Amino acid sequence: MNLYSLSFIYLFLPLSVFVYYLTPARAKNAILVLISLCFYALAEPRYLSLMVGSVLLDYAACRGMEWLDGIAGVEDGDPGGARRRFLGLTAPSARTALMLLVLVKNAGLVVLLSHFTQNRELWRPLGVLIFAVTSLGYALDVYRYETPCEHNLIDFSLFCVLFTKLPAGPLVRWNEMKAQMGSRRPSLSLISEGAILYIQGLAKKVLLGNQMTAIYDQLAALPRSQLSVVSAWLMTAALALAVYFNLSSLCDMARGLGKMFSIELPRNFYYPYQSRSVTEFVGRFNSTVSSFFSAYLPEKWRSSQRSGAETVFSVAVVTLFWGVWFGFRVNYIIWALYFVLFQLLELLGVGSFLKKLPALFSRIYTFAVVLLSFVIFAGNNVDQSMRYFTTMLGIGGPKLYTDRAMYIASSNYVLLIIAFVLCTSLCDMGLRWLRKKVPVFSEILGMIVNVALLVISTAFLLV
Repeated sequence: MNLYSLSFIYLFLPLSVFVYYLTPARAKNAILVLISLCFYALAEPRYLSLMVGSVLLDYAACRGMEWLDGIAGVEDGDPGGARRRFLGLTAPSARTALMLLVLVKNAGLVVLLSHFTQNRELWRPLGVLIFAVTSLGYALDVYRYETPCEHNLIDFSLFCVLFTKLPAGPLVRWNEMKAQMGSRRPSLSLISEGAILYIQGLAKKVLLGNQMTAIYDQLAALPRSQLSVVSAWLMTAALALAVYFNLSSLCDMARGLGKMFSIELPRNFYYPYQSRSVTEFVGRFNSTVSSFFSAYLPEKWRSSQRSGAETVFSVAVVTLFWGVWFGFRVNYIIWALYFVLFQLLELLGVGSFLKKLPALFSRIYTFAVVLLSFVIFAGNNVDQSMRYFTTMLGIGGPKLYTDRAMYIASSNYVLLIIAFVLCTSLCDMGLRWLRKKVPVFSEILGMIVNVALLVISTAFLLV
């Protein structure tokens, strides 16, 4: 089961919402943890114990750090003073050892399971990277005294295993979620807003993400003799669209489901393909990953007074994490370094030049740079990526087009045009204008469109 399966849409979700809203306020977090564990048990039953064990270990380690802080702060003068002085001296080192245990455990969990990573797919088993990094960030916050240790195991578990964000995020820190653990106000308006956002995310996944993936798969499966300039460009564009629509749709569904359970999650994608610079693109594409890892840089690297070298290191480290979020593969590392290079060029003066250009030209430049980057993303290895790149540029005498590539292009050109338009904010701007000018009509139209999207998405899932 996943967030876009028929069993989830028409059985698990309605039942979960019904049970959640019947539950007394003081028990809502507990029931939502239970719902999340049930979802995970249905999606990845083999790894449920791994998830539970990981969360419990991190919780215990943070409570242990708090306990050691208490020992270190006890004043002498009692009968056990010598013992307490000894423990006080060892508490800081023991605290650090606990933090290292959490770090090694989560890093090992990700690395040992990284062989489940497949091309264009997120981490497998489901949610490993999400809950491992989420709980690790919390432990780091506790270790750095940026947040107090949470005593409520239910609240901490909900923060780590909330089922809506397990497939693809967004990635959030404890300080961003803490206020919602005990002060949520469920309402029909939130359910309505969440349902609309979920349906739109579902349609984006089923009608666009899956279709772009299918086009990419057809082109990537072409034998080497059929690879042409047109097929290479079309394959790269289809992959760029597939990655965006698949990831952003899951995050939209997560936000919509979160609202239905009275939890606000941050937006993770904000029309990244209409960015005016590569730096802006990195900030808009999977943005919570960038902001999450930025928060754990050394203080001097985050300071506005940082030196040039510190700026380079901060950009490089955050972007590398942002790239390898997709998996530990050489191509993903090179993909991240590609963006590091362009961000540094923009810091050195290209960015100032781009700001002076008309928006259309700076957006064309950024989209071209980003589109070429997906040649790296597409390859299973460096040699394959280089072959795609040289073919796109016509190096080595490849054919301009083949009959098979033209057939795929002619069969899908309408869908590709729609996908490119929906990558921009044009429709969003049009809807805002419509709501402002004719609010009643826009409400009726929106209801009809959303119902139609649910029906059409269901039909596609049935096929």
